[in-house]
Formats: sequence, C-alpha cells, structure tokens
Amino acid sequence: MTTCAVHPDEVLKALLDKGNRRDKDEKLRKLHELCATEYARHSQGARDLSQANMSRIAESHGLFKARAIYNKQSEDYANIIDAWAAYNGPKSNKMPQKKTFPERYDFLKKIEDPAVRSLCQIALVERDKLKAELNLLKSKTQVVVDMRPLGAEIAKGSRNVAVIEMAAQLTDSEHKALEAALDPTNLGRRMWRLGDTGEVVDERDRFVFLPGFATAIRKILGLPVQQSLLAPAKEGKRT
Repeated sequence: MTTCAVHPDEVLKALLDKGNRRDKDEKLRKLHELCATEYARHSQGARDLSQANMSRIAESHGLFKARAIYNKQSEDYANIIDAWAAYNGPKSNKMPQKKTFPERYDFLKKIEDPAVRSLCQIALVERDKLKAELNLLKSKTQVVVDMRPLGAEIAKGSRNVAVIEMAAQLTDSEHKALEAALDPTNLGRRMWRLGDTGEVVDERDRFVFLPGFATAIRKILGLPVQQSLLAPAKEGKRT
C-alpha cells in the first residue's frame, strides 16, 4: 500500500524532459530500474529505498560514487530515489527491543554507541566471573598441592617429612639404561657376566665394574638385591 499518488515513472519522465545529456538520461533510467527492482524484491517494511542504500547499489553498478548523491549536481538522481521512497510509503515504526541490563550495569545505558556498550558489558561480566572464582579460592583455608612424580612412593621419616624414593626420581630413559646394564643378554654380547657380590667381570674374570655395582643399581631401581646374585661366579681363580 502506497501513500503517494505520484508514480516514480512520472517523476522520471519529468526529469528526462529537461533535456539532459544523453549519458545522464541513461543513468537516470538505470537508477530508476534499480529502485524498481528493490521495490519488487521486498515487502514494504523490508524495502530500503533510502538515498544511502540506493546510492551504494548505484555505485556497485558503476553509475556514480555513493557519496556523490549528496552533491548539488546529483539532485536529479536523489529525486528519483526520493520518489520511490515516497511511493513505498513510510516504514512501520517498530520500537527497537531494548537490551535489559542488571541493575549493577545500569550505567552502561549512558554509552550511546551500541558496539562499545556491548563490549563494556562483556568485559564486566567476565570481571565478575573472575571475582567470583577468586572469592571461592579465598574461601578455602587450606589448599594441598601435590607435585610428586607419578608413581612416587613416600618414605616414612621420624620427622614426618615426605621423601621421594630414588626410583621415582628417574626418567623412563634413565630407568631403562640402568636395567640394560644388568641385562644378562646385554652382558653376554660383550662376554661379561655378573659375579656373586654384584661385580661385573669379563671372560677372563677381570673386573669391569667393582663388587657392589649390580646391588647398587638394584637398590636404585627398587628391586630385590638378591636377584642381582643369580648369575653364578665362574669357577677358578681370577687372573
């Protein structure tokens, strides 16, 4: 439903009758077509036949720069757009839905820019969330932080001091390296073997590692010491 009896076609005809240059008449006709397309494409409330919107559309079609619509020389182009806007009728005045703020954020309404107002609200909500988390932490009178390595065993002391066992302090690679040092297969490749007091000897019974070597490693690994003495000593005297 329109509120203007004058059809934009009549406005266009009056402008063309002024005897303009040929290129200007072509631009007036093209702008008239673009407005007609916008009018046909949407319903009354959804149409945007404002000078700002239609001049942007005109620029995208190469007619003229959008900002030129406000110049005195572009008055005829503005008249075409205004004729279509009047023919479309006034837009329905729907009240914009106001954003509701909690009472503590009422002061945000004083910020005119909606984008800045929204950013400020987000920042305040985040601040309040962090303050709540901080207050929760403060309410805890005792916080236990356990930084022991995984698998660590605590040795009991007379002074009730936690002591991390040696094996728990080793990295995986260190643990594997020490186990490999006592591996019979590993030793056999070099023609070495474990003696009955934890030493490592070669094929001539000469010490490679002194007595106690194997037992020390087993203690570090937390293994039974007796297992290091499974390999029988070679019969005969060492040379």
